Amino acid sequence: MDFKPRASIFDSLFKAIKDGKNKMVGLYGIGGSGKTTLAIEVGKKAEGLKLFDKAVMVVVSRPLNVRNIQEEIKGKVGLKFEENTESTIAPKLLTELKSMKILIILDDVWSDLDLQQIGIPMNENCHVLLTTRRRDVCVHMDCEEIFELPLLIEEEAWDLLKMHANITHDSLNEFVGVGKKIVDECKGLPIAIVTVGRALRGKGIVEWKSALWRLRQSLPLDIDESSRGPYACLKLSYDYLPTSLAKQLFLLCSMFPEDHQIHKEDLIRFAKGTLKFEGNIVYTMEDARREISVSINSLLDSCLLMYTDKQASVKMHDLVRDVALWIAREQHQAILVDNDAVSKTLAENGSLKETKVISLWNLEGNFPQSNQLQCPTLEVLLLHPEGFIEDLGGTEALKILVLVTSSFQWERLGWHRQIGWSLRQSIVSSLINLHTLCFRGIALGDISFLGQLKGLEILDLRGSQFGELPIGIVDMKKLKLLDVFGCEIENSPLEVIGRCKQLEELYFWDEKFAVSENFSLSRLKRYVIYDTTSMTFTMSIPMNPNPPLLEYFDAHCIEELRALCIQGFEVSVSNSSMKDLILGANCLWLDNCRWDLNDINFEIKHLAISCCVEKRFIADNLSTNSLQTGQVFSHLISLRLRKMNSLERVFQDSSVTCSLPMLQELFLERCPELGTCIFTHATVTSLPKLRKLKIDCCNKLKWLFSYSLAFQCPSLEELRIWGCPKLERLTDEEEAQGDFLLHQRESLQNYPYGNQTVVTTADSSHHSRNQKLWTPFLSLKYVHISNSGMKGSMFEVHQVRGTESIEARDEPLTLNSELCSLYLSDLEELEYIWKGPTQSVSLHRLESVELWICPKLRNIFTLAIVTSLPELKTLEVYSCEELEEIFWEESLENLSSSSNVCFPKLKNIEIWGSHKIKRVFSYSVASHHCPSLERLGISDCSELERVVDEEAARDVDWRLPLLKLKELNLRWLPKLREIFGRALLDCPQHVSIFRKQSNITFSSTCRFFDNKY
Repeated sequence: MDFKPRASIFDSLFKAIKDGKNKMVGLYGIGGSGKTTLAIEVGKKAEGLKLFDKAVMVVVSRPLNVRNIQEEIKGKVGLKFEENTESTIAPKLLTELKSMKILIILDDVWSDLDLQQIGIPMNENCHVLLTTRRRDVCVHMDCEEIFELPLLIEEEAWDLLKMHANITHDSLNEFVGVGKKIVDECKGLPIAIVTVGRALRGKGIVEWKSALWRLRQSLPLDIDESSRGPYACLKLSYDYLPTSLAKQLFLLCSMFPEDHQIHKEDLIRFAKGTLKFEGNIVYTMEDARREISVSINSLLDSCLLMYTDKQASVKMHDLVRDVALWIAREQHQAILVDNDAVSKTLAENGSLKETKVISLWNLEGNFPQSNQLQCPTLEVLLLHPEGFIEDLGGTEALKILVLVTSSFQWERLGWHRQIGWSLRQSIVSSLINLHTLCFRGIALGDISFLGQLKGLEILDLRGSQFGELPIGIVDMKKLKLLDVFGCEIENSPLEVIGRCKQLEELYFWDEKFAVSENFSLSRLKRYVIYDTTSMTFTMSIPMNPNPPLLEYFDAHCIEELRALCIQGFEVSVSNSSMKDLILGANCLWLDNCRWDLNDINFEIKHLAISCCVEKRFIADNLSTNSLQTGQVFSHLISLRLRKMNSLERVFQDSSVTCSLPMLQELFLERCPELGTCIFTHATVTSLPKLRKLKIDCCNKLKWLFSYSLAFQCPSLEELRIWGCPKLERLTDEEEAQGDFLLHQRESLQNYPYGNQTVVTTADSSHHSRNQKLWTPFLSLKYVHISNSGMKGSMFEVHQVRGTESIEARDEPLTLNSELCSLYLSDLEELEYIWKGPTQSVSLHRLESVELWICPKLRNIFTLAIVTSLPELKTLEVYSCEELEEIFWEESLENLSSSSNVCFPKLKNIEIWGSHKIKRVFSYSVASHHCPSLERLGISDCSELERVVDEEAARDVDWRLPLLKLKELNLRWLPKLREIFGRALLDCPQHVSIFRKQSNITFSSTCRFFDNKY
């Protein structure tokens, strides 16, 4: 909900979290009062102020599902481990979370939770904020502080209504009287005010007065007194929905569990068969998708549905869901969503004659009704993930039958449930009106009965297991959608599928069966047809069982999705239907195919090409002209090139000049002939949206881009390079020296995307000229480079020729780098990470640095960069043999008496195999600049003599160093003589010292810092 959290309660709640003494804080209030929104805001502020490493929100809801809570915490924290049951996940989760400073927000708690059972520790690092409708939950959970979220006061409520009804100052007088009365009927409940405001947006005073009259009408007595106002408000929003279809869809959404992320594809497939569309028009799947999409947007605009963090999913507030269930009941179209409701209705009425939907999620056994259901009005029956009704008699009106182990997803389901169920002929006869049949993730066995369901329009067998697709479906003339994506099928279904000319949508992926060039389905409007029989996908997550490009499919949930992955085709000789499928695809993977650009959709969005061994260029002079190529790639979002043994360049130099304006991801793998650089500035002028660049085993690549093009990549966030032995640098250094952009000072002001890379100081009384510095890739957040031939420096800052020297300036220049994580490995020629006037570079977001086998690296951080690392938490250095100092001591010694702390959050340092290092810290660094260091490990550093050097520790302001150190590991350090020679410190929690000859003296009580003073 879009309203500003009430200041006093927000401040009090935040103070309780910030205090650090309260491990458990509770927030309670009526449903829809804004508890979730307030908790999210508190979490954002706490995380933004770096009070916690992470603030994680997990929806608890009901019925309680501990496994879901565990998985959500794991996913949001970024943990991965093999344990897969509640009892085994909990201890692992406990161990991992104990080492993190984390705020866990448990949203919508209905009863006492055993945090240990979930795996949530209650130690000094872990804090819990829970939200609930019931104060007694906070008490039973031993919350140290409990806050009630009050309803909005009149002024706040009126302001919220004005905002969502879009009432301007000019029209205020006309609406103020009736508007404040409407607010009064909403009883200060934010969700009610928001939904009423949205319903009245753009309406006149007559509609406002009508709305007030409706709100004042009494509701049935079975609604709790405190809920009547909110129910009436939400009912009003329902009444004002623009179409009957939107109203029907709203009610259907209540069949999903509380807080369930509803995939839009599930809504479309389930709604298509049961909703009544306007007029007598026969709707195609394309028509249905469009109309249902419009209705989903109406519900979102009315706040009757909410957005989620997943593009293809929506959710329904639990109070809104309660209202939808109530409305359905009032309309004699009950939606029963739990076993108790079904049993109660049967006990009271002896049948379910006014029930439209039975939707039972999280069943743990068979549905407890073996006799005929006697549901003459039942249209939708959904069971998840267990159980089935043994007898479907008495359900002649059934249109949607769903038996699923999961909601819709593109990823492989991973397991099957054997139901051992077969349909008796009498049951098949009772399903004559069935429109949609969905068996998802089920081991089915014989499914020959499907051929008898002549009225079926949607058949969804995604992720299921069966022997063969029955030939009878060919004669199902109404069948529009067939989904056998990720199924395990004994016999190839492709011949049967190819004869289903009536299909409008097809989803097929099976790793055993190859799609032939003669495959033909002319009426397909939406399709995913994947042949991956001989492909491996190392560019995605290692050991990823899913086929490529799946991550993009949800973006096409409502709009047309046409994805094709084919192997071994010569496109020019394929039949016309297959050519149409290829030409129509907006997600296309061509493996070992012969093709040219004329075979590709000009509006393609995702293109992957692999094993096309004869291709020297993706676009060459012979097959295209610049206009065609510009059209082909003007919509391209991702480009992947893999195992292209002859590829010299993406574009032949003279063939094309384009900007690739939409390209976000570029992956290159095993292209051994790829030339000096990926693109020249002559062929590609800009890459304004490029976010990810991954390069693997391109043996001849010397640099990535021209220096000019590097400045036209303002959005690049992730760079991963592996196995490029001739890659010397990221940009063309020689071109940088002669680049016209660095000499034409007057043009720099208007350089495209220059705000990302150009810093200009204001004129001062001492200097008449502006200062200008340049360095590309400031937007990078994640850099991972290994097994490559990087020479000299990784990043270089250039000063524009003709401007003053950096030393001559009065005002500081700052180039703010967005870098968060730096991993460099097996770079044997790298000498510097940063080079140039680096006092102008700020690494204010850098959290992690890992350096492996960089034998010529001379230093890690330069004189100035070392003072701009407020977020650095981890520093690991392995086999950097030329490294003499971890920190640039000269600069830090000058800062030792100031208030500046260079590494306030540094917790972990690991050093191994650096044989020129004689000390790790000077006294000033250890005592002043590393206040949070908890773990220090040093191994195989043959020249190391001491950990902390006491030479500088003679000032008056002497203090004990490394007070928070918990773990010290010292191994194979033959010249180590002392750890610190002045202070007497208690031993850290864990100390291990391994040496062949020990010359270190420390007492048996593990106090190993000699007290000499």
